[in-house]
Amino acid sequence: MGLETPTEFDTGKYIQLEKGFNLDFVKGIELGLDEPVNVAFGLEWREESFEIVSGEEASWKAGPYADQGFNIGSHGFKGFGPEAQGINTRRSFASYVDLEAYLTEDFLLGTAIRYEDFTSFGSTTNYKITVQYSVTEDLSLRASHSTGFRAPTVGQANVVNTQTSMVEGELIQTFLAPPTAPLSAFYGGKELDPEESVSYAAGIVLTLGEVFLTADYYSIEVTDRIAQSSQIDVKASDYEALEALGVSNPELISKVSYFANDFDTTTQGIDLVANYAADLLGGSTKFSLAYNWNETSVDEFNPDTVNSGKVRRLEGGMPDHRGTFTIAQDWDTFSSFIRLNYFGEYFAVHADDAGAGGWNQMADSAFTLDAEVSYYMSDQFTISVGGNNILDQEAQKLPTSSYGVLGAQYYESGPFDYNGGFYYAKLTYNF
Repeated sequence: MGLETPTEFDTGKYIQLEKGFNLDFVKGIELGLDEPVNVAFGLEWREESFEIVSGEEASWKAGPYADQGFNIGSHGFKGFGPEAQGINTRRSFASYVDLEAYLTEDFLLGTAIRYEDFTSFGSTTNYKITVQYSVTEDLSLRASHSTGFRAPTVGQANVVNTQTSMVEGELIQTFLAPPTAPLSAFYGGKELDPEESVSYAAGIVLTLGEVFLTADYYSIEVTDRIAQSSQIDVKASDYEALEALGVSNPELISKVSYFANDFDTTTQGIDLVANYAADLLGGSTKFSLAYNWNETSVDEFNPDTVNSGKVRRLEGGMPDHRGTFTIAQDWDTFSSFIRLNYFGEYFAVHADDAGAGGWNQMADSAFTLDAEVSYYMSDQFTISVGGNNILDQEAQKLPTSSYGVLGAQYYESGPFDYNGGFYYAKLTYNF
């Protein structure tokens, strides 16, 4: 007679809660310039909490088939046990000052500074400087420089997740652990630091009759970027040391990963936008053409937590080239738009094929089409119908030879959803 085991489980849940309070002031002050100096300042208080609620006992405890080599708890996704449950909270306080003034009739200067203090890892100060100069009424030059900061989320610092993955045709138990947990720390995990960035941008704004053109170049350097590490093998030779650190049943964990500050990147790109407005078809028509070139390079990385496949995915996992062409039409009671999207080639990967080789490959460029029609029922009510990818352009498919190993039909990475077309109807009410 076979052993009885449940087939459905309450595995627990995550609860993310954010609270924020802002106090902002804006005032124009006369200082004898061509226009008043715009002064803005404010305060902000935030609290972020991340809670793990444990699942039912059967989802995380050894079942009747554990002695036959099956993993502990529910398969596919092991439930959260009592050791994982709990709530973690972080608070921060920030203040800022923003000044913007026309030093001459044609020269605009803006500057801002922001200070923020976190209960978990200290404080940071960042700034931004912007300039714009009107060469003529139809031509302006603009530029900016700024520093940036992104704190790791409380979830990234405390997340726990155990799931069954398929790697090279074999089912393995992969554990996503907090970076400071004993298992993660043994394999290089440490307290997360904030990401920091330095940005530069320069561009032009040009008006040619009814055509409005903008062209901008940008460069963004990010250090200590936060991402989930590559899967690290839990070695049999380490079991004894891990057990001494308090890790339970390390022999049941095939691989471990954690969030880490494990690489630096530089992203540069060009944005080109052209808009043209005209009165056509008894209404108002707007044509918009936009193009973006965006390239990311990994400047430095930790080889213990980032493999060559992850570097290739970071640098090529999204298209370098993207374009859109939109035609929008407005009448008194109707409006509509149709948008053609272009996505260039990119490096397609699947999460269970982690290396740079395998079935990973360059994916073809593709076009998708979006459209929407809206009817203004009154000043308050608007009804709309539309769709994204309405021609149901398929995402890049995996080679058929991979189906039995990866258990999937499409690559996970890509610029548009592998679920195909998305169609909707919505009713909007404006107060």
